[in-house]
Amino acid sequence: MSYANEDVLEKVKDQMDIVQLVGEYVHLKKSGSNHIGLCPFHNEKTPSFTVSESKQIFHCFGCGEGGDGISFVMKKENLDFVDALKFLADKYGIPWDENPDRDDSREKSNLYNINKEAARYFYNNLLNNKKPREYLAKRGITGEIARKFGLGYATDKWDGLIKHLLEKGFTEDEMVKAGLAGIRKDGSGYFDKFRNRVIFPIIDTRSRVIGFGGRVLDHNLPKYLNSPDTMVFNKGYHLYGLNLLAGNTDRRRILLVEGYMDVISLYAGGVNYAVASLGTALTSNQGKLLKRYGDEVLICYDRDRAGIKATLRAIDVLRELEVDPKVVVLPEGMDPDDFIRENGQSGFQKKVNTALTYVDFKVYILKDQYDIEESKGKIDFTKEVARIIRDMKSPVEQDVYIEKIASQTGVSREAIEHEVRGGQKTQKRFKERIRFEPTITKLPPAHLKAEMDLIGFILMDREYFERISSRIQYEDFQDMDCRFCYRIISDSYEKSDTIDKEALREELSQDQESGEKFNGILNHQPRFQASNWERVIEDLIRTIRHNKLISEKSLILEEMGKLEKSGEDQERFLELLGNIDELNRKINSLVSREEIN
Repeated sequence: MSYANEDVLEKVKDQMDIVQLVGEYVHLKKSGSNHIGLCPFHNEKTPSFTVSESKQIFHCFGCGEGGDGISFVMKKENLDFVDALKFLADKYGIPWDENPDRDDSREKSNLYNINKEAARYFYNNLLNNKKPREYLAKRGITGEIARKFGLGYATDKWDGLIKHLLEKGFTEDEMVKAGLAGIRKDGSGYFDKFRNRVIFPIIDTRSRVIGFGGRVLDHNLPKYLNSPDTMVFNKGYHLYGLNLLAGNTDRRRILLVEGYMDVISLYAGGVNYAVASLGTALTSNQGKLLKRYGDEVLICYDRDRAGIKATLRAIDVLRELEVDPKVVVLPEGMDPDDFIRENGQSGFQKKVNTALTYVDFKVYILKDQYDIEESKGKIDFTKEVARIIRDMKSPVEQDVYIEKIASQTGVSREAIEHEVRGGQKTQKRFKERIRFEPTITKLPPAHLKAEMDLIGFILMDREYFERISSRIQYEDFQDMDCRFCYRIISDSYEKSDTIDKEALREELSQDQESGEKFNGILNHQPRFQASNWERVIEDLIRTIRHNKLISEKSLILEEMGKLEKSGEDQERFLELLGNIDELNRKINSLVSREEIN
């Protein structure tokens, strides 16, 4: 294959999403970190065909077929390798040259070589100059980390690199094309583009140096200087640090940050999954790389106006690619470089653990823009949030956020739902709810009935007790009397395989205040068919767990409301937002399991 078509191969692999590609031929279903479906290469009734998004490969455990996206197209479309590559190049809008220009191929090869030699020159400069080493040491960058990233130093000479590259057989014209040298305004000669700067080589996933970034050691401007786009480097198609992350076998998450030093400092601090967007607003092609190399995508930009704007832009780009990013929010005035040097890996991990969903982040930003203590501010804020909720695809997620915003603003749930979904549908649901409310209010709360039913089961037989006690703790009971009964019964089973109900009744009746309630609990008989008791118990346990989660959520929302009114402890408020997100995930998981059953 020609060098030019090797370049096409690389671009195809960068843009190809194997899940999306295979999904055009096979109905795939998410299963953990992979996707599964019926194999398209042999007949089967039970899915044994697996697609890995992180590894960009497929494999069938039934017939043994496997490979990458190109081999899938070869097999499915009955094409040889070159024709399959042409097929995919056309699909992704990548030009295919039937007669590639050998001069272009030679020029690209030259650019890779000149960049590699320049990187060696800059690295040797770093080793031989104390000033840049001290600068890096102050920022916690050891010699080992510098070597890992290939960091270097450009001296303050105007032609140091030019002379070195000339000695290695490169021409000034090649240096200019690589973005390493410039032509003097008067046309009298050439000068080094990078001077008196720490150098950050930009390396692709095939370990080739494709460009450079440089940071000043003093206060001169520009603070950062980057290579221009060349035949081998386009900023919008690459991410700084991806070459190191691409070698990780564990790609659970990928963290997008703003600058070179953010990536390096995080790596030095033990966070080895950060990449930077090379000083540009995130592009769709960079978003595809994030999606490809991480199961979970996180964004951690600065909290200034420019950083917030870039974060919102990155969220929109990733949402277009069907990625739901989370946002790591750091204290105002701190970037990832500052934060990890001051708080270490554990401190940064806490921020990652409490990262906001993209929706929570947008709401968080809107709260800074509107005064929700005033009527107009509350109205405008609610309308803006309603637009965000309206764009969410999941009705369950919409319901969760409608409830959350209603709690935070004091605006009724019905009003927010009207704004999100339209008045006619909301009014219909509201009328239906009113019509059924009188019947519902006559029944005991679902969680109380579930707790009494479970106690009824464990009183019947030790086998029921063993099954229930392995799935639930006495603290999970929200009704204090039911909780007390459960604990007394548990203690009784420790002493005997059977329960003496009359002795138990006598013991509990000694409590004058709750004796009648205890008697009602002990007399309660679960009314279910004997054939489906396992399913019934699972449903009862799920009801109790669901109620406990809802109770925890209410307490957190109450605390958040108090913090919001006082305007104090913003860190605690963000932590609670993260806790709400985790509780919502657990609640949705319970609901999903109920729907499946």
